[in-house]
Amino acid sequence: MTLPIFLASGPAILVSFVKPLLMFVTFLPWAWLISSKLDKDARIHHLNHHMFNGIHLACGVGALAAMLVIPLFFVGWPVGIVIMAAPIYIYWQTRDRSVPEDLRFSISAAGFTSKLSARKQSRAARGAVIKFLDSEGVEHNVPVKDDPRFTSHLLAEDMIGPALEARATQIDLAVTSGGSTITQTVDGIRYKREQSPPDVAMSLINYLKSVAGLDVEDRRRRQSAEMKLIGPSGEVQLSITTSGSSKGQEIRLVFDRSQRLLKPFDSLGLLSPQLRQLKELQEIHQRHGIVLIGAPPSQGLSTSAYSFVGRHDAYTSNIKTLEGEVLSRIDGVDHLQWDPTNPDVDFATNLQSILRRDPDVVLVGRVTEPKAAWVAAEAGMQGPLIYITQQSSTIAGQLREWVRLVGDLKLATASMRVVTNQRLLRTLCPNCRQAYQPTRERLKKMNLPADRIKQLYQASGKVQDKNKIEDCPVCGGSGYLGQTGAFEVMSVDDDARRHLVGGDLKSALAHARRNKMIYLQEAALSKVVAGETTIDEVVRVTASARGSAEAAPRRQAADPAPAT
Repeated sequence: MTLPIFLASGPAILVSFVKPLLMFVTFLPWAWLISSKLDKDARIHHLNHHMFNGIHLACGVGALAAMLVIPLFFVGWPVGIVIMAAPIYIYWQTRDRSVPEDLRFSISAAGFTSKLSARKQSRAARGAVIKFLDSEGVEHNVPVKDDPRFTSHLLAEDMIGPALEARATQIDLAVTSGGSTITQTVDGIRYKREQSPPDVAMSLINYLKSVAGLDVEDRRRRQSAEMKLIGPSGEVQLSITTSGSSKGQEIRLVFDRSQRLLKPFDSLGLLSPQLRQLKELQEIHQRHGIVLIGAPPSQGLSTSAYSFVGRHDAYTSNIKTLEGEVLSRIDGVDHLQWDPTNPDVDFATNLQSILRRDPDVVLVGRVTEPKAAWVAAEAGMQGPLIYITQQSSTIAGQLREWVRLVGDLKLATASMRVVTNQRLLRTLCPNCRQAYQPTRERLKKMNLPADRIKQLYQASGKVQDKNKIEDCPVCGGSGYLGQTGAFEVMSVDDDARRHLVGGDLKSALAHARRNKMIYLQEAALSKVVAGETTIDEVVRVTASARGSAEAAPRRQAADPAPAT
């Protein structure tokens, strides 16, 4: 627009190179602003863009004339700039009177700083590998480079990103004055990560606490929060728990806990005969008594408990839970979390209140006080079906602990229906598992029928790509992918109950065995025969288990049965 006018001025301005350069530098951004910004803005807000463009053009010509006509260039040049700027200012004022307040132009220091900060924030968000969202799905701002928290965010990305890539379900970070320890759990196995200096690890914990909305200054009290993160693989639910002592602080990050806890009942790993045993409890006339669900720590106790409850129809049954911490929620189930800080209502009183509401099914978290155990046992066979979780390594240990808590042998066993115990086994990666022919000696040692088993599988973690051996892309080189349960299920009938009332636990277990109860190790070995896991994995998991009677005779493994 200005170039023909500029060239028409001829040799009059070519006395000095600086003057035409200053004019060019002045008119170029002015022309860009008018043509690409103000004209578009006027069209968007339905202003008279033809009129304003005409005014801008006329003032541009007047400005050029002032720069050329006024004898002193360094007087005419500023005058020309004022002439060019005047209609821009008029447009600004006219526009702001006709648009909403949040769309008005602002050149204040605060407005400029805010826009600059927003641009930095936008660049930081685009470059982030991990983004955190609160429980409502609102994204937390990613720190910009000049923010002191920027380094901590990078540390969080370095810790969480590789863990998610490795299919980790949990990260634990502990900091003491002597150093820090980071571990990640994949398929139930903890792997150590590279350590960080204590001050660096503490800054990371403080950053994660602030992102989760926890009290950074409170380093002793146990705190927890639920939020989400967006990583390379998409959105992930994140549970954060922190605690501390005089020795230091700890933080635990658990990924997608709620989803992993809500597992279909028939996919827990129970064998077909065990499923048939437990299916009876779904019948309305059988929905009474007590079921003890047991497992050592970190062996899937919570998952099994929720699955046992979830198999009942929550829309035709009245189902309630009483838990120390509600880890997940089942649709239609009334979850109640016990508050240990309330001195007026203890656990037993809460349980008694639930039972008075005439529920059909009740799940009770770990019972550690005799009064609560007595309340549950007193409900008897006329009450609801009550699932009670226990941390124990054997069925025998569960029965002993239950009788001890109730304090009355007859009352403790009168309403007993079923006792279960379990372990978690890593399942073989189907992409890289390797078949092999086991020796008769190995099979005999594991009580497997050597004449019937011709092939088993072992973990590899490696695949061949052309002539190159590399880590399996499915399992990441571990050879395992996911976990399944191996269960021991003891049904307590009248004969077993009579043995228990007489204090003869060994005879009660022997009676259950005569009724074809499958031992824990047998259930695990059945999964080996089915090609789901390995002998080494069974040995690792069941090494500390000695069977229900803790001295049970060695018997041949149950017939191979595919996990359901």
